[in-house]
Amino acid sequence: MKRLSVFLVVVLVVMGCVSVGGAAEKVSIGIMQIIDHPALNAVRDGLKDALREVYGYVEGENIVYDAQSAQGDVATANTIARKFVAEGVNVIVSIATPTSQAAANATKDIPVVFSAVTDPVAAGLVKDLEKPGGNVTGISDMTPVDRQIYLIKFLFPNAKKVGTLYNSGEVNSVVTNDLAKKACAENSLELLEATVTSTADVAMAAQSLVGKVDAIYVSTDNTVVSALDVVVKVCLENKIPLVLADPTTVEKGALCGLGFDYYLHGRQTADIVARVLKGENPGDIPVEFARKLTLLVNTRTLGALGLDAEAMKVTLNQFLDDMKAKGVEVALNFL
Repeated sequence: MKRLSVFLVVVLVVMGCVSVGGAAEKVSIGIMQIIDHPALNAVRDGLKDALREVYGYVEGENIVYDAQSAQGDVATANTIARKFVAEGVNVIVSIATPTSQAAANATKDIPVVFSAVTDPVAAGLVKDLEKPGGNVTGISDMTPVDRQIYLIKFLFPNAKKVGTLYNSGEVNSVVTNDLAKKACAENSLELLEATVTSTADVAMAAQSLVGKVDAIYVSTDNTVVSALDVVVKVCLENKIPLVLADPTTVEKGALCGLGFDYYLHGRQTADIVARVLKGENPGDIPVEFARKLTLLVNTRTLGALGLDAEAMKVTLNQFLDDMKAKGVEVALNFL
């Protein structure tokens, strides 16, 4: 009996060690995004898919995700970041600028990999793109504003004024808007701005541009994109072409979008997360930028705006040729 007791104790100890060892091997990732909308959700999905398909991190087996949305509230983002720190997650993946700032402010020890951040230096996330330093690195979605404004002029050569909506409280949006001003000036266009502080302001801001502009441009502003349906409604009712910086939201009724595939952006983010999980110091990993451009055109909206679809397709292909001559790779797709 004594020998049996000793044997059982040994078995229980071994099982305990296996259990503890197994738990230690399970990676925990805290994912935080500023708000739910298609582009940011696509980043999250691309991240998880690539970690599973490329790196073998299977949810529930060797990796656990805690995905949280701040629902547009910075205070909530700070709370989520502190929660992840208190729980001791292995890596925080922060999607968009406000959540990335919250994560970076919450910890100097846990690795933070950001994604969909326009200007990480201006946002105070890293000191240098090549040598980030500290515990933060990631992928920038610095949108090709110059190409997007050029597209508007290319499609509508007689246009004189372009309207835009953005949240002046978002660092990334202020940076993008400054770039849009510069790009408009270079293309002999005047940029008319309508600022918002929340999604509740978007409808009135969009309406304020009616009758004043030849087209409306919406960047990757999180607040405006979250209320894009009302912008689309205003544009369609008044036959104003709406051009987006995010192709993933064109299906809502915009004319077209020129930018990055945010699902692929998420998969690219997974590459950096995997490097960090393997032991690399985030501060030694250079900030990367999204690769390739996608131009997505909504054929239904072409008809709703009374535009000649065949003539527009010819013009779009001319735009692709122009971009190719400039060394820019663009994939053209139609809805």
